[in-house]
Order: sequence, then C-alpha cells, then structure tokens
Amino acid sequence: MPIPTLRERVPRRVFRACARVALAAGLTAAAAGCGSSGSATIADVSTVPDLDLSAVKTLSLGPNESFGVMSTGVYALADDGITRVDIRTGLQLWKIASTGAPPEQGKIQVLDRGHVLLAGWQGTPGLTAYDTTSGKRLWDTQAEQWFESDSATGQFVHFDPRTGEQRWSVDPATLGCATPLPKDLPALFDSDVPSLAEGPGVVVFRCAAPDSRTIVGGLDRTTGSTVWHRDLPEKGNFLRGPGRMAIVVTEGTVDTVDMADGASLGTRKAASDKEFRALLADGSSLTMDSYVIADDTDMRLQAPDGTVRWSVPLDATKEEMQPLMVSSRNAVFLLMRENSGAKVWLVAYDTKSGKRTVVIGPGATAAGEKPSLTMNLDISRTRLYPAPWGLLVTGPDNGYATIPKH
Repeated sequence: MPIPTLRERVPRRVFRACARVALAAGLTAAAAGCGSSGSATIADVSTVPDLDLSAVKTLSLGPNESFGVMSTGVYALADDGITRVDIRTGLQLWKIASTGAPPEQGKIQVLDRGHVLLAGWQGTPGLTAYDTTSGKRLWDTQAEQWFESDSATGQFVHFDPRTGEQRWSVDPATLGCATPLPKDLPALFDSDVPSLAEGPGVVVFRCAAPDSRTIVGGLDRTTGSTVWHRDLPEKGNFLRGPGRMAIVVTEGTVDTVDMADGASLGTRKAASDKEFRALLADGSSLTMDSYVIADDTDMRLQAPDGTVRWSVPLDATKEEMQPLMVSSRNAVFLLMRENSGAKVWLVAYDTKSGKRTVVIGPGATAAGEKPSLTMNLDISRTRLYPAPWGLLVTGPDNGYATIPKH
C-alpha cells in the first residue's frame, strides 16, 4: 500500500498555476489561495471569531443539490428554489421560489462579505441579487457573469454588490502598472498578468510595472483610493492566503502581510519544499517536517516570524492527522483517523496552548476522548466552511453541524 501523504490529502484542484511558488514559500497550495474555493465559501471572511467548541450541534438542511454559507446563516439549493436556514434552529427563514426552472448552481455567488446572494436559473438569461437577511430582491442584470471587481475594460473597476452599479474606476497607470492591461481577469496567484481580488475592506490588486517589477496594493472598497502600495523585485511574488492574510516571497524570505493595510506581521526564511506548511487566518502557520505522514513526529504552530508557539508530538502508527487549512482565533482544526479502523474525528488544537479537543466523531477515541458531538465524518468528504458566525461542518449522508462563535 502506498505511504499516505498530506500532499495527496489536499484536493487536486488546488494544485494549479501557483503550486510551485506556494511550495517554494513552504505553504500548501490550498493555504496559499490556489484553486477555486467553490460555492460553499465566503471569499471575504476576514477572521473566524473565537468559537464555542462545546456548543457544536447538528444542522438539518433537508434534501438539497448544493449549499453555502452567508453572513446570515446557510443557504440551500433545491429544484423548488433557494432557502435560508437558521444555524441555531434549522428553521427556514426565507425562500426564493423557482419560477419554472430550478436554480443553477454555477451561477450562485455570495457577495459583499456574505450579505448579498447572486443567483441565476437554469435556461433563464441573467442574474438576480438578493439580500441575505431578508431574501428580498435587490437588482437584476442580463449579464451571464458578474464580478464585484473587474479589469476587462483596461481599468480597475469596482461595483456595488447591493445595487449592481459602478462605484469607482481607477487608471492602473496611476498606480505604476504597465498599460494596456491584458483583457483576461485571472486569479491573483497568476504571476504573469494583472489581477484583482476582494479583500478585507479593500480591493487587492497586482500588476507588472514597465521595468519588470511587480506592484501590489489595496484600494478602498468604497472610494477606490490607495490604502497601501508595495513594490516587489523582479523575482518577487505575492500570494493570497486565508482571510486577510497574504505572503510576499522574495529570494529566500517570506513576509506575512495583512491585506487590510499592507502591514508586515513578520518575516521568516523560506521553508524547504519537503515541509508541510498551512497558513492560517491570523498569519501563523501549522507546520510539519514532511508531506509523508509516517515521517512526521511532531506538529508545530509558528508565528509569522517563525517563532514556535507550541509543538505537539505525533505518532503515525496510532493516528493519521489531516490538516484542514481552517482556523479560528482560538482553534486550528484537523481530521484524525485511528489506524486501527476507518473512524474519523474532527479535533481542534488551541492556538495559544496547543491543548487538544475532540469536537465531532462517532464516539470515544482509543485514548478515551469523548467528542462534544457524536456524528459520523468521512476523511475525504468532510469540509469546514468559515463564516462570521462560526463554522459549517459537512459529513457523509447529508450530515451537517455548526460550531458557533462565543
């Protein structure tokens, strides 16, 4: 049997254009923001708050084709429409009924940091935006695609997700970018072309300067004014991480940056590409010496400057650990599978002390640890989706659970 590796545990879709650069920085491609995050996430969740791990509970979404998190709860898609589900009670709070055609999963977007839901219907042209608190219609467009930020016109343009109208336009040349810009709007990790991405209170941009430098910065979401601006050397690179985090990689050093204001949180030496490193939402990193699970004897939480906050031993002969690249202010989450069987548990390690809590699982572990919630999980299908109210956890057979904030 092949030796399992953490690299194999990261979904294949994340290893695209940025994987090589991410691994050179000592990050997993997923933690560096590579690949698509899917419809069940909010791209602009700045920080998951302190969570009450003991308050985890099951959530019933009912039969659905797809689901996602919003700032106001969870939405579910079915043939008869889109519903908002209360995370505390599981009750339906509103429903956008289908009018002859079911909702089209590929047209669903969560905008405005979870406060706006953009939806389209199968076989029906156009898109409609809804308020996620009330479910009321906000605006319509005949366009088949809509982005909060775009550079297709050659300008950096930002639109108001609550009205659909343009908020501002900025000439990239005034920021030092080489113009004209390419027409395509790529993901922010593509190093050869300019890009825009929604950040915490800012629109993050990156572009090439005429002299081969790279320029990155943040533009105020409301006004378009420059909040921060940074020049990178020719071989430098900028990669988005979770929440408001990003890293700047330059010739053997990695600088962790807060995308809200461009401030450096700490600089460290670049890690070996053999090391597993997952960037977390507070700028710290969960690290192991190897992607090969059997070779890892401990797991560490490191500050942005490389200082080790805590270290816990690992024994691959007893437990297999899979980091989920999701954290809150007070916990970092992993899936644990005992080598004696196929049972899986969701475990959390305190970000300050490293103390372990078994949050969800099928029963007590071999060590006698009892989960706060008894529920089956699956090593390949369990995912965590962050939101301002906490985390949504998925399991097999339409099983869901929520971990609320304190």
